[in-house]
Parts: sequence; structure tokens; C-alpha cells
Amino acid sequence: MTDLPSLQSQLQNFLLKSQTDIQKSIVHTENVSVNKRLSIYLDSYRCRLIDALADNFPVISSYIGFDAFSALSEDYIAKFPSSYRSIRWFGDRFAAHLKENSEPYLAELAEFEWKMTLTFDAYDDEALQIEQMAAIHPESWATVRFTPHASLQLMNFSWNVVEIWEAISNEQHPPKPLKKTASAPWVLWRQDYINRFYSLVADEAWALDALTKDATFGELCEGLCNWLDEQEVALRAASLLKGWIQSGLIAGIK
Repeated sequence: MTDLPSLQSQLQNFLLKSQTDIQKSIVHTENVSVNKRLSIYLDSYRCRLIDALADNFPVISSYIGFDAFSALSEDYIAKFPSSYRSIRWFGDRFAAHLKENSEPYLAELAEFEWKMTLTFDAYDDEALQIEQMAAIHPESWATVRFTPHASLQLMNFSWNVVEIWEAISNEQHPPKPLKKTASAPWVLWRQDYINRFYSLVADEAWALDALTKDATFGELCEGLCNWLDEQEVALRAASLLKGWIQSGLIAGIK
């Protein structure tokens, strides 16, 4: 008799790798063959994974229809079998898969949906308060660094995927996919248990990206000189920083 761990391993290898060692341990009857019994498990396993992807990407599923979504999911499952103990994380490479094997706007829509889940699940950082800025000594401003909120995500989209996502999420008719003349930067974060996002202008997109890469306030000011005259930089940097703090994008001062 095969021990339980071996049976579990054989069944897993059948589901993930199409290995057939498990067949000799399955009971055959006239009404239900071994292959039929195993196919029931295999179909159920794949359906559960498709359901998990639909849970993580509900807008794409609604947008293209469940049949088309299932076909994309089947291909993804074949190339990227689930490797996580929690099914919550199944789909982490779905956007990259769509980028190589489907329409580019679907890949961007998948990236936005996945990052929405990451943002919502992120660590519940305490947001920096504007009053805490008084603790920074005037001579230290040039070298001070800030810690971004754990939920913060930066993205660049060439298609109108955010508009599509908003329309479907609000049960409205979505616009047709439209490629923009230039890639548009977006920021996504969680505040008061609600995911929030907005599009960024060029200088803010650069500055926020630099902040997440541990740039000092002095380096932010220096970089903003690419967009502004030197005498305008300090006011713009202070305005951006104040807005980020008030919106909860920053967790602390380093």
C-alpha cells in the first residue's frame, strides 16, 4: 500500500506535470474509469484556479467575457502552475504573461488590477503628519529622506486602462481601448482603508519616483530644476511634499 505522502505527491505531479504514476492507486469500476476519476480532479483543480484569477482580475473577466478570460487563464495555468500555499497570490505573473501573449492594453489592465490588490493588502503604515515636519532642523533639510507608505505603487500606462477599470467598476459601459500619444504616470496608494489613485504630471512623477528610491530632499530639488527655474524649485518641492503628506503617501522621516 502506498503511504499518504506518496499518494499526495503523485496526485500533485499528475495535476501539475501530467505524470501518471497515480493511476495504479486509483480504483477502477465499470461505471467510472480511472481516467474519468482523475479528470474530475484535474477539471476541478483548473476551474478553481480560473475562479481565483477571476477573483483577482474581475474587471478583465467582465470586460472580455468569461469564456475568453477562461481561455487566457488556461494558457496561463499551463505555463505557470500554482506554486503558493495561498491561492491569493496566484496571478502574480498574469500581467507579464498577457504582455507577451495578448493585447497590450489587457496587460496594463491586469497590472492595474493586481497592484490594486497589493495596495489593499499592504502593511498598515502610520502616515506622516504635517506637524512632524517641525522636528526637521533647517540645516538638515538638504539631506533628509522620507519613507513612502507601504501601499504606494507607481505605474506607467500607454492605454486608457484606468478609464476602462473605472467604468466597469461603476457598472458603466467602458470606453474602447485607446493608445495615448505618450505614456501616462499614475500613483496608487491606500488611505483610510480605501485605494486611491491619480495621474501625475511629469515633474511630480519624477520626484515621487526619486523619493521611493531614497533620494534626499536636496536631490529632489536639484532634479526639479529640469522643469523649473531655480528660484521656483523650493516652492514646488515644498508644495509636492505637503500634498503627499496630506494624502498619506509618506509614512515617515528617515
